[in-house]
Amino acid sequence: MEQYTLLTGGTGFIGSHLLERLLENNKVILLKRSFSDTWRIDKFINNDNLLLLDIDKTNLTDIFNNYQIEGIFHLAAAYIKNPTHEDIMTTVKSNIEFPTELLDLASNNNVKYFINTGTYFEYSLAKLPLTESSNVDSLNFYSTSKIAFEDILKYYSKEYDINASTLKLYTPYGPRDDESKIIPYLILNTLNKQEIKINNPNNRLDIVHVYDIIDAYINLKENILKFKKYESFNVARDIDYSINDIYQTIKFNLEIENKNIIDNNKKEMFSDPTKIKEILNWEPKIDINDGIKNTIEYYKNKYNIKWR
Repeated sequence: MEQYTLLTGGTGFIGSHLLERLLENNKVILLKRSFSDTWRIDKFINNDNLLLLDIDKTNLTDIFNNYQIEGIFHLAAAYIKNPTHEDIMTTVKSNIEFPTELLDLASNNNVKYFINTGTYFEYSLAKLPLTESSNVDSLNFYSTSKIAFEDILKYYSKEYDINASTLKLYTPYGPRDDESKIIPYLILNTLNKQEIKINNPNNRLDIVHVYDIIDAYINLKENILKFKKYESFNVARDIDYSINDIYQTIKFNLEIENKNIIDNNKKEMFSDPTKIKEILNWEPKIDINDGIKNTIEYYKNKYNIKWR
């Protein structure tokens, strides 16, 4: 029987890039909702290595009975900024109950690994730099739900001998991102010569290009079976940038500024990525200038924006 990699969240920003990479060498089952917007993956839908299944129309048990699943990448999540009571119930179902059901089926069907996705929002920001040993203190209900599932994942890893790990992402950016986020907002408004309003230009972000993030997922897949216990990794740089730094880099790449002005009066390093460098041999390859340039080109092509 052919082996499949199972992916959740593959219609999203990061998931679509991971799907693209996985399809190069793997048969992939992508779980999505029947009403999911597939614009990010439309060019992959007819790929012979891809099997699309709608989780609202398919029994999860049947999937594990009918296909041999080698491993799972779990990227799907519900994020609601100011959740109502109903939203909280939706978040619990999406971020805790659904992945727990997947994990339980995995543990009963000889699935070799489960790669989870977390967020730096799970950490207390009281002491920097953040490491995998930093205190947990969720920022919002979304991160609370992520913490809850990670605890369940640790339990299954210990009790049912499934190799499991979590990548805790910092601030991702790049092609196909949600355009309401800060970097697409800055780029698109600059390209379209529209007003830009930044409430906190000195806020600092540890930004990682999506291509580097995908490398981290692939490196983890290649190493996870060597782990003797559950591991988590911060997918971060060893430098952070203010929003104003990012905006100046955008203007530099569009030749609005003569030089790239970066604030060298950096605060204490936001994250310490030593663990992921040492264990997974991963570090970001794309610097801020190349990453912003790549993202600008994506939006220029997407909207056919002629610049100069």
